[in-house]
Amino acid sequence: MKCKTCGKNSESEYCFQHKPRKSLAKTKMLTKINKNVKNVENKRNISDMNAFFLQVWNGRKEHKCENCGKWLGNEPLSYMFDHLLEKSKFPELKYEEENIMLVCLECHDNKTRGFLTDLVRVKIEEVRKKFGNLLSL
Repeated sequence: MKCKTCGKNSESEYCFQHKPRKSLAKTKMLTKINKNVKNVENKRNISDMNAFFLQVWNGRKEHKCENCGKWLGNEPLSYMFDHLLEKSKFPELKYEEENIMLVCLECHDNKTRGFLTDLVRVKIEEVRKKFGNLLSL
């Protein structure tokens, strides 16, 4: 499949860069109770993660990409919060502020694809050292 915006190969109608994003501040709490327990739990996790991201955003003095220095704007978007140690592999660190790096879309995409800068490597190593006793390697 090709991205509708740029024509690059993608798994859906938009590539990672052009995928529509929602502002964290405008994300509404999901109040409708769903009979499917898995969906309810997933909605609660998304709401908890958004609240955590807003806490991180408000706690950081500057809203610049911590990798390249690009200004991120006034409004936080979900892609701006990159888990240094992936939450899928290290769920015990998904709500640790030290495991979050504020990044621009390009830097997030590069890290996700495995193109790590020296700064990212150092930060990952710092998180591993700090939380090594919690990690289930």
